[in-house]
Amino acid sequence: MKLALTKGFGTSLIALSFAITLAGCATDAPPPAPPPPPPAPAGPPVALASEISDAAAVYKDYIEKVSVMRGQYADGAAIQAQLASAESFEPNQLAHGAVAYAAIVAMQEPAFRSIMRTYAANDATRADIRAKLIADPAYAAVIPGADAAARRVILALSSDGQSVYKAGAGVKQAAYDIQHEKWSKEFVADRDGRLALAKANSVTLASVQSDDSARLLAAALSGQGLVTSADTGQSTGQSTVQVGLPVQATQQTPINGGTPALIPDAGTAPVPAEASATSAATSVFDRPDLFNQPYTQAVNRALTIAALALLGEGGETNLPTLTSLLDDGDGQRCLQMSKLNLYQCLAVAKPHYEDVFCVGQHVLMDTGQCLGKMSSNALSFAPVTRVGFKADGTSAYADPKPYLKPAPVKKAAKKKVATKKKK
Repeated sequence: MKLALTKGFGTSLIALSFAITLAGCATDAPPPAPPPPPPAPAGPPVALASEISDAAAVYKDYIEKVSVMRGQYADGAAIQAQLASAESFEPNQLAHGAVAYAAIVAMQEPAFRSIMRTYAANDATRADIRAKLIADPAYAAVIPGADAAARRVILALSSDGQSVYKAGAGVKQAAYDIQHEKWSKEFVADRDGRLALAKANSVTLASVQSDDSARLLAAALSGQGLVTSADTGQSTGQSTVQVGLPVQATQQTPINGGTPALIPDAGTAPVPAEASATSAATSVFDRPDLFNQPYTQAVNRALTIAALALLGEGGETNLPTLTSLLDDGDGQRCLQMSKLNLYQCLAVAKPHYEDVFCVGQHVLMDTGQCLGKMSSNALSFAPVTRVGFKADGTSAYADPKPYLKPAPVKKAAKKKVATKKKK
């Protein structure tokens, strides 16, 4: 009995010793990981007043409408319908819309968006940049990433301008083409009435398409969803390929009190405006000076609105500041001048084909040219012409010869006639 107890006790003692040994060999469990650091302050969220997207929507609606206009008419009524549609914009509203749309385009640039959100996170930095932007809209151009945003803006506005200009060139060419139709030479029935309508349509504000405005606002706040393209079909901000300019007919001797006669040059056939002059023209986009600083007032103000919005300072509470930034001045004056030219053209135009000229030149081409000037100080859509030279650079005169001063002609000496004296 004594032996059994001793043996059992020894077995238990061995087991206990083995357990203690194993416990000593075990490693301690790692401590729990520290909690993640709190996120850096992001600053106020991106904000843009809906009035800015409303203005941009009005602009895009007009551009999309007129850029597809063509010079195809069955009668004078079709011409008057196109005239009434194309002339229906108020210059200040369209110029404001162009700047507003350009601001939303600038907000799509990732580099510009990233740096502005970094500035927005610091209250002191945000307040400092806000004050500098409001004091001088040109300050936006020196912000890192602004050059890429400006490139997007310049390509967006210039491609819109070129699309309107090319549509106008096609309509203007139609003024030549339809003259073989007898009805095109008939006089407009109510000339005074259609001039009065043009003036009324030019002071009437266009209504806002709410769906278009909502899509533009969503693109501004998110930085996604707005894709603009130049005529090359490439997205803005990317490299572009060569784009030919349309061949334009020249104006001849004014008729009917001042309207240019719509007669093609002698010995040449009319060339459709849609045709590309790739052999003689260089791309309006493929030129480095297009993006040079100083930027236009429109580009600087668009960058400023975009910067304020990305700082979180572009909401409804700052609407008066944003509205004042829409006034670029140059674009408004250019569009107002195009309206005056339209009124003068309609005042003297009599047959239907002359109204077509007024639409093509002074409604569409002039408007497109204004948008081009708003986009860049180096841009013009008008083809360069040289007086006395053909398109290929050769002289327009047959067998030109240098002028030689002829030798002076000697006059024959007069003979004196002898007279007899009277006695």
